[in-house]
Amino acid sequence: MEESDLELLRKAGKIAAKARDYGAKLIKPGAKVYDICETVEKIIIEEGAKPAFPCNLSINSEAAHYSPLIDDEKTIPEGAVVKLDIGAHIDGYITDTAVTVVLDDKYQKLAEAAKDALNAAIANFKPGTDLGEIGKNIEKIIKIHGFKPIRNLGGHLIRRYELHAGVFVPNIYERGLGRIIEGNTYAIEPFATNGEGEVIEGKDITIYSIKTLNAKGLTDEEKRFLAQIYKKANMLPFNERWLRDLGEPNYIRQMLKTLVRRGALRAYPILIEVRKGLVSQFEHTVLVTRDGAEIIT
Repeated sequence: MEESDLELLRKAGKIAAKARDYGAKLIKPGAKVYDICETVEKIIIEEGAKPAFPCNLSINSEAAHYSPLIDDEKTIPEGAVVKLDIGAHIDGYITDTAVTVVLDDKYQKLAEAAKDALNAAIANFKPGTDLGEIGKNIEKIIKIHGFKPIRNLGGHLIRRYELHAGVFVPNIYERGLGRIIEGNTYAIEPFATNGEGEVIEGKDITIYSIKTLNAKGLTDEEKRFLAQIYKKANMLPFNERWLRDLGEPNYIRQMLKTLVRRGALRAYPILIEVRKGLVSQFEHTVLVTRDGAEIIT
């Protein structure tokens, strides 16, 4: 990236960090998930960026991908383990970050497992290092704390307007994932659990992204609706809340289902720990320099 692009990336990172830290303070028993996410996304916009994806607020055994719907009444329960995962971008330069808030002290060690694993991964995140070794570091730290890493979740390479850019940063040791490359931007996100260490897809879907703008067989109405989504979110993930000006909630939901069925949209089901174990997560976006990893968020 050019220096001007790096400035945009760093600015987006600071905005994401500010929104994350403010949002974490709002996580309290009885607080509405809708209100927290709307506030976090509003901060990102007011500070001069755009949300890179809908605010995720995943509770207890939900590991990821819960974002409130238009009329969502869900609240934070007592004693919960809550993951706030957000992203901000400026002109497509994306940053991604997450924090876990525990509302019962007995789960503090679970949160510390993921946080300490993130710090260990960043300390070893250097050009030329095998990505499998990063997973090995994460796995070791989480197990030392007495928990399991979630083996089918992990971090990812980030490119301009591309949140998940095809390179996986594992939470366990894996072979053949390649090496860390100087100049690249990565999200590192350890997940720890007191469950089995694996997630499955739930039934509910709250997040989507455009799969193709050229799906066959779309009606004129469906084409217009898809064009409006692209105008609002580009190819990045979005939520029905971002489309509330396009019609009534039931109409929006029906259009989303139709566009998924016709192959125009990709759906992201909520991810749930397979044995309903509690899940913690911490995440930073890093820029790989000659000397190691610069924390952007």
